[in-house]
Amino acid sequence: MPIRKQLSIAISEKVRSSDFWVHLFLYSCLLISLLPITLWVAETADEQSRILHALIVLLFACVLLIHFGKIEIRNPLSLNKSARSYLYAAFGLLIANFAAHNVGPIENARFSWMLPFISIPAYCFALGSLVLFTFGEATKRLTHTATGTFCAFLLLSIFMQPLDWPLRSLAGELSGSVLALVGKTVEFGLQRSAETGAPQLLMFVNDYPFHVASECNGFGVILTSLLLSIMLAIYRKLGVFDIALNLVAGILLGFMFNTLRIVIIVLLAPSLMEHYHLMHETVGAITYWGCLILVWMLLNGPIKDEVGTTTTESNSEN
Repeated sequence: MPIRKQLSIAISEKVRSSDFWVHLFLYSCLLISLLPITLWVAETADEQSRILHALIVLLFACVLLIHFGKIEIRNPLSLNKSARSYLYAAFGLLIANFAAHNVGPIENARFSWMLPFISIPAYCFALGSLVLFTFGEATKRLTHTATGTFCAFLLLSIFMQPLDWPLRSLAGELSGSVLALVGKTVEFGLQRSAETGAPQLLMFVNDYPFHVASECNGFGVILTSLLLSIMLAIYRKLGVFDIALNLVAGILLGFMFNTLRIVIIVLLAPSLMEHYHLMHETVGAITYWGCLILVWMLLNGPIKDEVGTTTTESNSEN
């Protein structure tokens, strides 16, 4: 039966129950209290295309997990055991966040860096509880995977600005080393932007200048490949050692493909200056998606139906 029809039938049955309206009120209050985080995510995605692209990739990966995992919808719109556990975790973290915001000014300043590590998991637990409530406990494995990955996504997004310059420098050094191996003369220099006054990293290849901009730092492809490795580690229920290997593989592949992208662009630029922007975007798209496909394949992402792995636990309403 189509999901839309299952939900329609469930709504027609549950709407007569007072519990349904109590649960709906609970989730409404919870999501309203977390509205600032929702707005922050929307603003960040709008301002930073790399964040938006990573979010789109995660949504697409979830669709693949749903498709190949043959996720079933059973007993929807009920506050099942898993939904309650997520809900308790969300409210518990919100209470902790409220307490942290209302301590003395000295303590607040000292521990303010911890606040995102409380509010963001609370937000993710709230969304996970809502999904489990809406679609039933049979979606627990997928919800656990998506919630954990989305939480990692939001936490890693916080470090985008602090990591920009170190990643830019590393990207320039790695690509410069590869270009030197193929016989190119590579030098680096700094200059201030005439428009913003911000420092710019320049890479001179055979005396031709290339600006190693924020878009070249590889944060987009590194972040996305790392998140895919996290998602597949959670989905496959890997042990600690295998999770570590997944993360290392995701990061290394991200670095490698970002370096490959810069090298290809630099080598093609002299002969394609009239179409530089088109070449730049084409090479970027090919290396970006090539990296993600390779991560999915190497780290055992599902590419065919896995009916036997679908959660078959029965729902319970205690």
